[in-house]
Amino acid sequence: MQKIIIGAAAAGILATAGFSDPAEARRKPRETWEVSRVTDPITGSQTCVVAAYDRAAGMSFTRMGHLYPVVERNPQFGVLVGVSSGGRFRFPTGDILWRVDTNPHREIKAADNPAPASAAPAPATDAASSALQETMALSMRLALAGTATSTLASGERAQEMLREMLSGSGLIFRAAAATPAYGLPSSATGQVGQITRDGLKPIPLDQSFRKGLAECGISAAPPAAP
Repeated sequence: MQKIIIGAAAAGILATAGFSDPAEARRKPRETWEVSRVTDPITGSQTCVVAAYDRAAGMSFTRMGHLYPVVERNPQFGVLVGVSSGGRFRFPTGDILWRVDTNPHREIKAADNPAPASAAPAPATDAASSALQETMALSMRLALAGTATSTLASGERAQEMLREMLSGSGLIFRAAAATPAYGLPSSATGQVGQITRDGLKPIPLDQSFRKGLAECGISAAPPAAP
């Protein structure tokens, strides 16, 4: 479910409609993470997402061209952890650099996104067919990665990231392609975290995050046995 803010000129309409005014919003503790639930009207499948949205005037929303961290309970793929683009029109997210506290950073690749069942190739009948199918599968993964509006880890890697988040206090990330690998430095290098009155700060992995996980029925599995 996408959350969108409307113009400030509509503040009077919002007040009469029962929305909180800015003064009231300032009196309430800010919850960094919120829950969005979606039920597919055709299949009936239900998705629950915990995400760190933007907030203003007591409302939460996403902006086009910006990235948002998400933890999702997906009916097909289980627990997913990563980043999704916001706004009405979504842009491809590409590969993501991700770091919790002082832990080693991770790179989440769009090519590793969970693939829908329709993308699975038919069983190969011989070595030549197997090689062709592997090539086609790689081409399909790259094509899907180039247009994906979310970059998400699944399976054990998602569980590792979730456990790290639950034991951490702050998260930062950015698109891997946002800064050059060489040459003149880019101002985008330091543009990570959440905008606050005191500047950019890591996104808090606070009680609202744990509350959201509980509401979605998401819990971290114990590490796999060696």
